[in-house]
Amino acid sequence: MFIKITFIILALHHFQCVASSPEAQQVTEKIPTECKFPDNSNGNCVPLENCAAAITGKDATECYRHNNNTYVCCKYNLWSEYKPRKLTDGCGVPIVNIIRGLLTKEKEFPYMAALGWESTFFDEPFEYKCGGVLITPTYVLTAAHCARLNGQAPSVVLVGGNNLKDTINKPINIAEIIVYPDYKRNESYHDIALIKLEQYVIETSACIWSLYAMDKVNLTAIGYGTTQFAGPTSDSLLKTYLSVVPNKQCSTHFRDEATLPRGLHESQFCAQDFERNSDTCQGDSGGPLIMNSINPQGFNTPFVVGITSFGRGCALEIPGVYTRVSEYVDWIDNVVYNKTRAV
Repeated sequence: MFIKITFIILALHHFQCVASSPEAQQVTEKIPTECKFPDNSNGNCVPLENCAAAITGKDATECYRHNNNTYVCCKYNLWSEYKPRKLTDGCGVPIVNIIRGLLTKEKEFPYMAALGWESTFFDEPFEYKCGGVLITPTYVLTAAHCARLNGQAPSVVLVGGNNLKDTINKPINIAEIIVYPDYKRNESYHDIALIKLEQYVIETSACIWSLYAMDKVNLTAIGYGTTQFAGPTSDSLLKTYLSVVPNKQCSTHFRDEATLPRGLHESQFCAQDFERNSDTCQGDSGGPLIMNSINPQGFNTPFVVGITSFGRGCALEIPGVYTRVSEYVDWIDNVVYNKTRAV
């Protein structure tokens, strides 16, 4: 994981949400102005950079512009739209969020998983080449392209811990791999899959974020990937902090991408590190992008908002592309609880 810099530029849909008189448009930054969304729900006009839901949503409803600042209609409480699901039962268990540092601490991310392939080396039984995230005691979410590497499917999953060589955690055999039915190997769309484990896991699962918009811009990526392009993988679990890049801006980086013949899709989003220039890299694929959100009960809860999909090299000042998990919640629900299987 490591380095890149850019600026956020958001193309906005213009909706007038304050009175059209000059007096109404001369609202100062200190006095939030009430506004309405196209669905007639209420919000407040705030500077764009202060509204995570506008940056991470499909569209932003613009209120007005003042002193070179763009004000958008912002809904702070997205939890009112978060529908209870069986998939997220039990969410809200408090966690300790470690703010700084590259190495993760024991049990900081108990839901992190590593996908292992049978090794050709005598000293190591498995080679861990992709990541994943535990979302129920028997299911791991990962990238579809990790379902088969060089013609081979993974055979085990290592859940929890923070080092691949930790002998305390034992790899668990894979019972079934379910790839999203619309995924195509020559494209990067719908890059998501589920892995059913042969046995129950007692580690804490991560929750699934089911809304398109997010209530935070800063996310945490974790993985055992390489620390430099084409370099060796890390035995220790690493993390980095990324910020969401609006799709309209990010799409300019991938206009000629062969695996995106229809451009960047709404089921994908981009993120990168604007400060320390960290990045996800090879071997991080399938790993989770985590948003820590304070739920209505006041608990800091880890939500999976993205799955590491692909990028152009590592830390080349181009955002990484992630599968937007919220667009696949119904499919995940069906597979996990209704026994739906992809062909």
